[in-house]
Amino acid sequence: MSTRPPALPPRADGHDPPSGSVREVEPPESGVAVSVSNGSGTDTAASAALGPASGPYRRRLDAPRRLRVLIVATNQESRPDPVVPLGAACVAGAARTAGHDVAVYDACFAGEAWSDELADRLRAFDPDVVGLSLRNVDDVAWPAAHSYVDHHVAVARLVRCVAPRAWLVAGGSAFTLFPEAFLDALEADAGVVGGGETVFVELLARLPAAGRREGRRAGPRIVRDPRGVAGASETDPAIDLFDLDRYARLGGALNVQTRRGCGFTCSYCTYPQLEGSRVRPYDASRVVSHVERLHRERGATHFFVVDNVFNVPARAALDFCETLAERRLPVSWTAYVTPLGMTADLAAAMARAGCRSVEIGTEAAHPATLAALGKPFQPEDVERACAALRAAGIRYCHSLILGGPGETPETLDRTAELIDRTRPNAVVAMLGVRLYRDTPLSRSLEREGRIRRVDIGLRPVFYLSEATEDRLVDWARARAAARSNWVFPGLDWRLADETRDQLRRRGVKGPLWELLPC
Repeated sequence: MSTRPPALPPRADGHDPPSGSVREVEPPESGVAVSVSNGSGTDTAASAALGPASGPYRRRLDAPRRLRVLIVATNQESRPDPVVPLGAACVAGAARTAGHDVAVYDACFAGEAWSDELADRLRAFDPDVVGLSLRNVDDVAWPAAHSYVDHHVAVARLVRCVAPRAWLVAGGSAFTLFPEAFLDALEADAGVVGGGETVFVELLARLPAAGRREGRRAGPRIVRDPRGVAGASETDPAIDLFDLDRYARLGGALNVQTRRGCGFTCSYCTYPQLEGSRVRPYDASRVVSHVERLHRERGATHFFVVDNVFNVPARAALDFCETLAERRLPVSWTAYVTPLGMTADLAAAMARAGCRSVEIGTEAAHPATLAALGKPFQPEDVERACAALRAAGIRYCHSLILGGPGETPETLDRTAELIDRTRPNAVVAMLGVRLYRDTPLSRSLEREGRIRRVDIGLRPVFYLSEATEDRLVDWARARAAARSNWVFPGLDWRLADETRDQLRRRGVKGPLWELLPC
């Protein structure tokens, strides 16, 4: 679906409203349409949702019961590389620390055999509770976006079929973005919005001892921590329950997190919804000890720091780098960074600590598009950051979002010119902006009548600038032909899966974009 809205009057702040269209992507045959309702008015605090005056959550136990809890990581996407499901591991670790008998099933490497494997796991473990960890709704790769919703639904249905008396609880980043829609689609008994370590354990303490009655749902109940977004978890993730050796071998890295939260207000981004707007760093010594343990016990030599933005706040980033450098571990790592605050001193500290490469959340390189995307930096900041990284010997890849609000043929060309000047090792460019509820961009489009809230849901819908919509794909194809280190995931991957697997089998570590000719 593509809609071309009429021209809008200038805004009161002097900025023109974004002129563009909204396209609903029909995913490949796996895609389904699920009705969406407003979750903000019905999500309840955990104390109310887990302890209502009557119903299945009424009973509050004086002493915790030991439950059999199976955490299912549903993700099977392996592009660009398979990634350890750290969120699922955190929830599993919290439940285990609380005294429950915890097991996991990870579908990542199962291929089409996942259903047989999961059914066997359910029968053997006989869980009281099954927690579904949903990582992504889709791959956000316009114009060929692929939906994961059908797969998530199929997993839930299999659980219902094989373990009908087990409580089914959904969570993860995908669920957090569309909780009511997923609760309906999965027919889950409950769902956890946001970080789940605390709330999930509290939910387990309140589940009826007799188990779920077959054919009866517990709600629906969407629960969140009434204290707001929790601080950094003091519970170690149960990564030992996952096949870390296989992830390191086939993914080229193990992942580590040094902080949660994002204080930026980018117009398209969901991280403030997923992790909260307050940045909460972990204790640097604890994080580095985790890295050291993985190196010593698993032989891991490369890590990916999965913080949404590693280098903000700078003090926390420096603490991590200094602590890691002091340990003198023979490891390297990659991180996501922003151009803002990427100084020569910080880049040098990162290099001393073993940082080999970074992915820069540049998104655009023209003042108009940077402003429309809500980015807190200017094109000259991008150039300064790249110069600092280059001087420190750190390779870098620009992440771009092209064709979004404010984009014109001129801004596209200007962005490409500046990116070329920074001499990156690689560029990964997404086309269009995948819309999610309650982001600044989506709220603006709703106010202007360009889209209804109900239309933003599980089926991927993208915003495309009207000025570039009809030429964006051709522009991207021409750019990819002219620059061998530019990658457009919605059009094609530079490295085929077979090539990636061959490189990993040869022991190549780190992001494979480092190998692209530039």
